[in-house]
Amino acid sequence: MLRSLQRDGHLETLGASRLLITGASGLLGINLVRTACAQGHTVVAACHRHPIEIPGVLSLLANLTSPAELGELVSQAEPDWIIHCAALTDVDYCQTHAAEAFLVNEELPRRLAIAARQCGAGLVHISTDAVFDGTRGNYSEQDSSSPVNTYAVSKWKGEEAVKRGLESAAILRVNLYGWNTQEKSSLAEWFLTRLESGQVVPGFQDVMFTPILANDLGEIILQTIQNELSGIYHVAGSQCCSKYDFAIQLASAFDLDESLVKAVSIDDFPLHAPRPKNTSLNTQKISHALGRTMPDLQTGLQRYKALRDSGEAQKLKQFSRSQSTCLR
Repeated sequence: MLRSLQRDGHLETLGASRLLITGASGLLGINLVRTACAQGHTVVAACHRHPIEIPGVLSLLANLTSPAELGELVSQAEPDWIIHCAALTDVDYCQTHAAEAFLVNEELPRRLAIAARQCGAGLVHISTDAVFDGTRGNYSEQDSSSPVNTYAVSKWKGEEAVKRGLESAAILRVNLYGWNTQEKSSLAEWFLTRLESGQVVPGFQDVMFTPILANDLGEIILQTIQNELSGIYHVAGSQCCSKYDFAIQLASAFDLDESLVKAVSIDDFPLHAPRPKNTSLNTQKISHALGRTMPDLQTGLQRYKALRDSGEAQKLKQFSRSQSTCLR
C-alpha cells in the first residue's frame, strides 16, 4: 500500500500542472522536484526505498514494479504529467541481473505509458545516451540504436515500449551529473571528493560524452512539458568531452589541483559489462524545439559549484530519510 510521508500534503493545483515524478529520491528526481516546486507546479514525489520529505510535496512510497501499487499511485496522484526518472542504472549490476533490469527499465515504462494513456496524462520518459554503441559519437535522434550491454538494451527496449504504449510521450536521452540527496555519489561528486582530499583521480581519456547538470536538465524537462513535445529528443550539454577532460574542468572550477587527474584508458579496467566509448549527443533538435542552446561544460560546472556555495547541495541531504539507492 502507498504511504504518505507528509500528512498535510495536498494535491490541489498550485501552478500550471500537477506532476507525478518517479524516482524522486534519485539524482535527477530530487533536483527536478525542487525545480518544479520553485516554478509553482504541484508535485507528487514517488519513491521506493529512499523516502524524501520536502515541504509542500506529497511524497509517496510505492513499489512501482507492482502493477497494483503503480495503479494506486497514478490514481491517487491524478497527474497532468508523469515524469519517469526511476530506473535501474548500475551497468555492471544489470549485466548480471538481466531479469531485474528488464522488469525495471522495460516493463515498468510500458505499464506507465499505458497508465498515462488511460488517465489522460502526458508522459516524459528519461532514457540514456547508452543506447548507442559509441563507435563515432555526435548521435542524432535519427541514428539507429545499437546498445552494447544489458543495461543499454533494457533502456532501449523501454523506449520502444513507451512509444507503443503512448505515441504522444516525450523520450529524453540524457547523461547527467549533479548533487545527490543520497550517500551514493554521482561521477562529479566522486571526482570532487577525491580531489578535495588530495587523492589521485583516474579519468578515462577514451570515453566521450556530453554531460548536463541535473538542474539544467530539470528546467528543460519542464519546458518540454510546457511545449507539449513528443517523440525522442537528445537533451545534453553542448560540449563533448572525455571523462578525463570533465575531471580537469571540474578541478579548475573548484580551484583544485588539476595535476591529481591522471589520464587512463577504460580498456585497462576490469568491468563486467562492455561500455560504449563515445556516446556524445547532437542536441540541435531540442534546441530548435525550445528556442534555446544547451549549456556548455564550463557554464554547467560553474552552476554546480554555485549550488554548493549557496547551501543547496547540503540542503538536498536533509530531504532524505534513507542512505542507499536503486529501485529494486
